[in-house]
Amino acid sequence: MLKVILIDDEKWIVKSLKSSIDWHGLGYEIIGEAFNGLEGYDKIKSLLPDIVFTDIRMPGMDGIELMRRINELNLDVQFVITSGYKEFEFAKKAIQYGALDYCLKPFDEMEMTGILERFSKRKSDLKAMQQTELLSLLQEGDVHSREHLRMLLRKMGFEWDEQAGATIVVVIGEGELHLLPGINQLSLRTGRSKRVLFFEGNQTTALEASLAVNFPPDVQGIGIGAWVSDVTSIIQAIEAADEAAYHFFITGQHGFWGGVSPESHTDKLKEMLLKLSRTQNGEYIKAVVAEIEALINEKRFTIRNALFFYHAALFSVYHLEEEWLMTYEELVHKFGNVKRMNDSVASLLAGHYTQSSPSTGGYSRNSTYLKIVDYIDAHYKEEVSLQSISEKLDLNLSYISQLFRKESSNTFLQYLTKKRMACASELLKSTTMSIQEIAEHVGYSDYFHFAKLFKKSTGQTATQCRERSGIDNQ
Repeated sequence: MLKVILIDDEKWIVKSLKSSIDWHGLGYEIIGEAFNGLEGYDKIKSLLPDIVFTDIRMPGMDGIELMRRINELNLDVQFVITSGYKEFEFAKKAIQYGALDYCLKPFDEMEMTGILERFSKRKSDLKAMQQTELLSLLQEGDVHSREHLRMLLRKMGFEWDEQAGATIVVVIGEGELHLLPGINQLSLRTGRSKRVLFFEGNQTTALEASLAVNFPPDVQGIGIGAWVSDVTSIIQAIEAADEAAYHFFITGQHGFWGGVSPESHTDKLKEMLLKLSRTQNGEYIKAVVAEIEALINEKRFTIRNALFFYHAALFSVYHLEEEWLMTYEELVHKFGNVKRMNDSVASLLAGHYTQSSPSTGGYSRNSTYLKIVDYIDAHYKEEVSLQSISEKLDLNLSYISQLFRKESSNTFLQYLTKKRMACASELLKSTTMSIQEIAEHVGYSDYFHFAKLFKKSTGQTATQCRERSGIDNQ
């Protein structure tokens, strides 16, 4: 809800304004009223509204002077000036001090609704832009960006105090959260159904106690990351909390977990897969799956290990190039839980050893390559992987990979990524779609993942690409 303060020296005007508009339905909450400029000034300073409706002519301090003084405090507050007269000189000064609009009494409901809807859109656009800029800065992890990060967090309503620091939490799911209401906090949407929360201070114990009593519905997992005092360490805390939040993939149950990962056991798994590849003994598949099940039972297996194992099974056994095809979110979407992933991998490996030669789907080598490219070109905005193409076109995974290396200067993943990034770049330059919307449009539901790939592929952040294109609206 956006917060509103109403100021007018005539109480019936305030009452009329409150009752004539569906504030709640438009996403607004009236948090205060004042009946002169001085009282209004104090209310704005203490309540920090998003928008203020104020009369021009009032005792003590008029609306223009009120705007001027609030502007001096550098508060992120917008004003709508109201008056019973067409006072053009006042209107001119109001615009000069940055007023959002100037309205005549008696108020027209449609006009007021239009003002509120435009302001909501502006706030939404600004929030999206700030979130994108913050994500870019966090990923850079540059100590020189420390002050910039603090400033941006302050603009977003989160004052960073190195003494207090912050506890970082990742939430997977769309459920409503009501965690630690008395604590200063900030919420960032980093994916279609993923949020990162900042809680001021070390709130680990308080969060665990709250979630143990009242775990929110429609939430799959919550990862409680480390307490951090240095803003440049936030990204590491987010990554740890992100891994923890997806632990429901391993346990098969919704819940919350701490952000400390167990010791990695990927080396042993890799050795077992290499042995399987050398011996070509399908019976060894059971030993690999049993090892994973043992690690899970011993609570020594995370989704990061699961993602590694899935890729290692594809790349080591099928001799594919080591390219990360999936995020945690994509792994969850594909399998639902680790048991189904294990069953799928076991079936995949068994099929590999019983197949005498790679399937070409009945096409010539060149026509097969063109068919694959056509499929990618038509479906790159969806979830596309070697696995999905293999299943759709009835082709062997390693054959697809080898074919790309032979027929093209790009690997499969390089071709797919370039296609997506070219589309994203064009949308950044030619539309006012938010960067989050563009990420989803080109096939990425995880904004962090998209931001990393975009910078790696183009040499610039998505925000920089948009700024250089001259598109002003995020």
